[in-house]
Amino acid sequence: MKTNSLPLLLLLCIGLLSWSSCVDDTDDILVDSLNYDGPNFTAPNNGAGFTTFAAYFPENEVRPFIGRTLESVEFWLERIPINTNVIIYNEGPDDFAPGDEIYRINLNSRINNTGWVTHRIPGGIQLAGGGVWLAVETEIDAIGQSIGCDQGRNYSPNGDRLQTPDGTWTDFNTITGSERVNWNIRGLLAAE
Repeated sequence: MKTNSLPLLLLLCIGLLSWSSCVDDTDDILVDSLNYDGPNFTAPNNGAGFTTFAAYFPENEVRPFIGRTLESVEFWLERIPINTNVIIYNEGPDDFAPGDEIYRINLNSRINNTGWVTHRIPGGIQLAGGGVWLAVETEIDAIGQSIGCDQGRNYSPNGDRLQTPDGTWTDFNTITGSERVNWNIRGLLAAE
């Protein structure tokens, strides 16, 4: 009797796995994002003190999302820094420096793990046009790693911006002369 039950059990399992929900697949909610990065690969060593890692999205890349809400910022931490701030800037005077700061929050008491960290922006930020900079500022006490990066397979010169401890904005490729990476920093948009 047990051997006769096995085929019935398999048919039941296959039926359950192929059963679909009441909602049509075309009604699935899709979440869009502002990002250049691929999967985390590593994190560069940076000097002690504050470094701000940023991804810059020019107006032409933000334009399709005008009217949408930037709901959260997600980033990869290789090591927990002494201080961590999420900062969002408006577009600046050129492609190498951000404009006015429109959002800042200190996450020190909220970060207790490495890997992906997601910060939900209370009320969100409505994208009204113009470019946007998504940044994570970290402070470390010695040379080491903090913000992660991908392998640069889809490298964008806007995906590796950084502000060094002396306040200068540049990009990682310029500093190294050869490395092409995108920081693991993503802006997640609320569903439409």
